[in-house]
Amino acid sequence: MNKFIEEARQIAAQCWCDKETEHLEMDVILAEVIARKVAAWMETGADYSRNADYYRGLLVECGEAIGEESRIQDDGNRSYDVLCAKIPELVAVLVKKKNSNEATEYHKIQTVSRSGERVITKLKAKDFRG
Repeated sequence: MNKFIEEARQIAAQCWCDKETEHLEMDVILAEVIARKVAAWMETGADYSRNADYYRGLLVECGEAIGEESRIQDDGNRSYDVLCAKIPELVAVLVKKKNSNEATEYHKIQTVSRSGERVITKLKAKDFRG
């Protein structure tokens, strides 16, 4: 049974207290049907709220990992809380930096010269072909 059913029954019963319906006799079966529908919507709303809180929590964790930049407002002031709307922009900047750093990484290749001497050659990652 839905945990909101009792509250929903009260809401359904109040429908017969409205000015437009106060002259009607309450239909208990109809009231119960209305209550079940209201309770289902209340459960849907509660689920939505729990999910929003969960995913917002994930964004806050990401912002905390990113650091202070996730709290800087557009006007330069610092917010006490992580600004979740900034997370996609900050992640894009981090990915761009990571990709540019990878492009300048070096790979060391060890070879042996004709004289038998070991030679270590550094190649940039973008030049590395195998």
